[in-house]
Amino acid sequence: MNKKWASSLLVSAVITGLTLWGGVAIKEYVAGSITEEPSYLANSQLDEDEENFLSQLSMTREEALFEAQQKVIQIETPIGSIGSGFIYNTEGAIITNAHVVANASEVTVITADSARYTGNVIGISDTTDVAVIQVDELAGREPMELETEKDAELLDQVLTLGSPLGFQNTVTSGVIDGTNRSFAIEPFKYENIDQFTAAISPGNSGGPLLDANSMKVIGINSAEEPDQNLGYSIPIADVTEMVDNWIENPMDELPEFDQYADQPSDFVTPTMEEQALYIAQYYLSSIEFGDYVTAYSLLGVSMQEEYTFSEYKDYFQNLLSISLKSSDSFVVSGEVEVRASVEKEELINNKRESTLYNYRFLISQENGQYKIKRLEFSEE
Repeated sequence: MNKKWASSLLVSAVITGLTLWGGVAIKEYVAGSITEEPSYLANSQLDEDEENFLSQLSMTREEALFEAQQKVIQIETPIGSIGSGFIYNTEGAIITNAHVVANASEVTVITADSARYTGNVIGISDTTDVAVIQVDELAGREPMELETEKDAELLDQVLTLGSPLGFQNTVTSGVIDGTNRSFAIEPFKYENIDQFTAAISPGNSGGPLLDANSMKVIGINSAEEPDQNLGYSIPIADVTEMVDNWIENPMDELPEFDQYADQPSDFVTPTMEEQALYIAQYYLSSIEFGDYVTAYSLLGVSMQEEYTFSEYKDYFQNLLSISLKSSDSFVVSGEVEVRASVEKEELINNKRESTLYNYRFLISQENGQYKIKRLEFSEE
């Protein structure tokens, strides 16, 4: 098994036009995805007062997620790599991974409203994968709320926020399925690391891992094990003292990372297959969140001509959950075919039913963007 960082070099054409949808659509639809069961099912079992309470609770969580997205930053380095970060304090400090900004003293940061600023790296460790960027223009912005009193526990529900493959403000969900992990990716040592199942991809590095209930930051997303669909996060409580020291006393001289003479060795432009796999995963994740606007936007023109958005959205009215079990891809005549095993839980005749499906995506570029040109599925 090969752990690697979740940062990326990107071809900008891949992401043009898609980043705008991410934050807006998730704000509208995400609330039901992080409750114990979908609100439209739960509501049928509650009286009117309880329904009103649940509605208010969901709206509060929806708003909390939207607010959290406004505090997540996309980071671009002079060599073209992309990572993520988040606002740490009201003075404009941003936390990210050291490997995202290695050998850079200045980087470009992009906020959720697409504003671009220059940030200065004021602290970076050559052993712990953490760094701090100072952006004076962000002074006064509300920072992320941190969870420093409670350790993550097995099966805690979590959310990741960041810019996987440059898709800014993407949200994925999962659970903590391991704690106190230790490993090394030179030159960094990772200790007391939390392992989680939420999907992350190149570009997520440095973004926050949130407790899905409190919406507080519990960690910094730092590495992935793509073959196992696992992510790894540095607990935020383990690094706040170091971060505060850098903010109080910025480093006069930043360490050099010789192995990154030109660019980090793991940073490569994603292959066509990698980008197609991500599009398929992003599509299914969007449906899981109830974010049908984003899912529909990933379809090619011919598919959108076949179904109006209203018809497309109505298809999912009985869907309770959808999850990716496995996937594979290969190139066929300039297109990428992605085959996936997908489990759906649906409400059929007032009963929950789970079914495994074989999905087949055909993905290729359309006007400079990767789109799903055909989508077929059948029961396994």
